[in-house]
Amino acid sequence: MKYFFAALLFLPLNLYSQSYYPGDNELLLMPTAYTMPEKNSYFSDYELLLLNYSYAVTSSTHLSAFSFFPVTTQFYESFTIGFKQKIITYESVQSSVYGTFTPKGSAFSFGDVVSIADRKNSFHFSLGYVRVAEDAKPFIVFMTGLRIDPSEKTSLMLEYENVSSTFEEGSAGMISIGLRIRSTNMSWEIAGMRPLESTGELLFIPLLKVGYYFN
Repeated sequence: MKYFFAALLFLPLNLYSQSYYPGDNELLLMPTAYTMPEKNSYFSDYELLLLNYSYAVTSSTHLSAFSFFPVTTQFYESFTIGFKQKIITYESVQSSVYGTFTPKGSAFSFGDVVSIADRKNSFHFSLGYVRVAEDAKPFIVFMTGLRIDPSEKTSLMLEYENVSSTFEEGSAGMISIGLRIRSTNMSWEIAGMRPLESTGELLFIPLLKVGYYFN
């Protein structure tokens, strides 16, 4: 689960044809380099408990707000702000820098993501620097992902994540496999996550996500 929560720090987070479809600004957990058209926004809900809202200040700049659902009176301690700024758009290659900051504990993240796409497939690679608490040792998060679009309404996604602190201990990281189904404004995703190591009878940890695109 450490990989899952590390990846969530990057959420407050134009394709090859420069078009945008619901959910394009991220894969399952990792961000992509893609951004929404100016003044559009996107709301996503992970596992019913994790809420994220992103707004496109310009067609290359996102501002974000993340929080846990208000289950307890301390939910506000999870409030996180974020940004994503596209810095490169060259033919099928795009790159964006991103970052997040959580006032409680002074947690932060900063990184870069590169996305390479053709008309139906895309590959994504990201390196990020993360500190989860003021007195915690920072670590590096490595993320890579592949998205294949069998049709205009569906995407198959594969992600891999690892963090430097566990890599040094011999961990092989975590893999996620999922399906995205989208309509004009909605995006639904179901996925399974599992560590690449012996987990006994555990096969996959379920991940459910829904998003709405305001345009």
